[in-house]
Amino acid sequence: MLRAFYSGKLERGVQICLEEDEAHHLFHVLRAKSGESVMILNGQGSYAHAHVIDSKSQKIIVDDLAHATLSNITLCPALLKSKAMDFLIREATAIGIAKIIPLCTQNSEVKIQNIADKQVHWNRVVREACKQSGNPYLPIIEIPRKLKDLQFSIPTFVAALHKNSKNIFQYQSEIKNNPIAILIGPEGDFSEEEYYDLGQKNFHFIHLGKHILRAETAALYLLSVIDHIIRN
Repeated sequence: MLRAFYSGKLERGVQICLEEDEAHHLFHVLRAKSGESVMILNGQGSYAHAHVIDSKSQKIIVDDLAHATLSNITLCPALLKSKAMDFLIREATAIGIAKIIPLCTQNSEVKIQNIADKQVHWNRVVREACKQSGNPYLPIIEIPRKLKDLQFSIPTFVAALHKNSKNIFQYQSEIKNNPIAILIGPEGDFSEEEYYDLGQKNFHFIHLGKHILRAETAALYLLSVIDHIIRN
């Protein structure tokens, strides 16, 4: 099904006109036709089943409304190289998360020169991922934060190559009943100093099986397992 964003109020039976960029993409790139069904997302959990009244005037009418439950997951990945970071953000959005907090760690190789431009780019990636997947929530992307400044009062899980790491399934009750945060280290892993600091914060170290995974793969693996735990 075709999908588009609309920032205005969605009401059943009401005609809407999309913002210029969204209208151009829907009618000129995707070539939506009169009578064709469209899912309208507002990025805040509401979505509408709608159809195109007239492709020439670019008018759409809302047929029905629904609302999705917001994910309680905050993903905190160490900064990765551009393509890997885009891939991670795109796929994590499709799985379903509430917030992304990029982390500056001691072993991170990536240095961002213009944070504002990078956030604009990341938000564009998130928006396209929501349209592709049908996720009605746009995750919030915060500015990169130093690992030492990270503080959470919610259960927090660290994908860790660490001797004290445990199986994620030992924490099923905490995962099902609380908002949670997930930390993913850089390709060079967290440093010993960072592991010590994370341990002092009482974060839970989680192992991801017998193989060493790339950072973006580890994040998606862990998100998928947590999604399975929440749904079962």
